[in-house]
Amino acid sequence: MVTGKENFKEQIELEDIKIENVTEFTYLGSLLTYDNDCSKEIGRRIGRATGVMAEFKNIWKSKNISIKTKRDIMVTCVIGVVLHACETWILKKKDKNKLMAFEMRCYRRILNVRWQQKIMNEEIRKRMGSKRNILQRIKERKLN
Repeated sequence: MVTGKENFKEQIELEDIKIENVTEFTYLGSLLTYDNDCSKEIGRRIGRATGVMAEFKNIWKSKNISIKTKRDIMVTCVIGVVLHACETWILKKKDKNKLMAFEMRCYRRILNVRWQQKIMNEEIRKRMGSKRNILQRIKERKLN
């Protein structure tokens, strides 16, 4: 893959084997693209984390598990999947909005609050006891 050029015309050969030019590939679990656009990778991460969120549906529905414990499970298992390699992301406004919407969907699912109930995000965060949002977590990881 050549960074910055989608159509790289020169062919690279190694011991008479032609190496294919690609516009994207997965390396160590992260999608790399020729133009370094992270939007597709963020979408993939959110998709995988949505699957993880679904796997825990019995925990989210349980009345015997505290909200704090549910939040800790979500941060560790679900948000951890989303934030894999986030230190390398260049976030656009659209990406930030997607990440924030995903986080709020998770919180609402845990609290069993539908969006039709018109409960504000601030109230949802207060009920969850969330001190940092997903964008703040990304910023912390980048600074570390």
